[in-house]
Amino acid sequence: MRKTLLAALCGTILSIHHAAAENAVAQAVQKLHLSPQQLLSLRDFLGPFNRGTDVESSGTGLFVLRDARSMAYTGEFSLRVGGDGSLQVDRVSGPATLDSTRDVRLPLRLDAKARAQVMAALAGSQLLIPRTAAAAPPSPSPMANTATAPLPLMPDEEIAGFGLTDAKAAGSITQSRAVFFRDGSGLVHTVRAQLASSGTTPAPLRIADRYYSAIQSDGTRAWRSSVVEIGSDVQIGFADLELRYACSSGTACRPRGPAPASNGVHLIRWGRQLIAAVPPALMAQMTPPPAVPTASTRALVAKPSVPQDDTAPPTSIPTPSPAEPPPQDAVPNENPSGR
Repeated sequence: MRKTLLAALCGTILSIHHAAAENAVAQAVQKLHLSPQQLLSLRDFLGPFNRGTDVESSGTGLFVLRDARSMAYTGEFSLRVGGDGSLQVDRVSGPATLDSTRDVRLPLRLDAKARAQVMAALAGSQLLIPRTAAAAPPSPSPMANTATAPLPLMPDEEIAGFGLTDAKAAGSITQSRAVFFRDGSGLVHTVRAQLASSGTTPAPLRIADRYYSAIQSDGTRAWRSSVVEIGSDVQIGFADLELRYACSSGTACRPRGPAPASNGVHLIRWGRQLIAAVPPALMAQMTPPPAVPTASTRALVAKPSVPQDDTAPPTSIPTPSPAEPPPQDAVPNENPSGR
């Protein structure tokens, strides 16, 4: 059942008619053991490819995209699951390849207002990683340590390393890194560049960070309660981004040279966003369990026992007659969202 569902889902992602390519992606996704929320996030992030796209699998989680007629290279993407269960997807479109041994830290920093908006949108999601008080610097006062609340942290603003397929290549390049946690919360870092010909001033890079709240469901619909995008145009060439901001994966990236000029940070926030075309099998897996009555509720709705001793004092809890409906507060809330 799960294999059939994954094949159908990957077929929707690819929107192509090459069974071998669909099977290769479906098999790779199946090995990742993703949650329903991650599967939907992956589908919506990759989106539909052109019908003339051919997909080649390297067998190591890397998929190369080619034009089906000319077999010319058009891009690639990779899939990887981290130790915390998060799904990481790196993708590049255009004359560039991914370098999994390096990361590139993006020259985009959130100001206090933008960070507050992101924190509010992601409240309660798995994307916000708590940093315990034990990891914080010790305080000379024991009371200070116990009163310090965990500080939420977000993943670093990085994309995968890259290399141009041709030093003289021209055209547009789009590179993204998406990270989705098991509850569907996640982020997408995207860089869009227009490669300029030799001797001309490169166009500014468009850098955008998009943050997604967790996916929720009531059994009939699925949605995200909030999405926030923060973007800026940065005056730096695409190749210079690799030279000045790249480092080995797993190490701290320190920029070289002065910070590039930008046109400021722009923020957009969307409210509730419905997830379209959710397969019934995934919807069923995301359906919340029915509400379980509490002990006090069960005591109210249960039929009281008849006292064996006629001299026993009457109970202080009103007893509804069998013909009467149960008290209003004895009926479990039928709306899983609590509204």
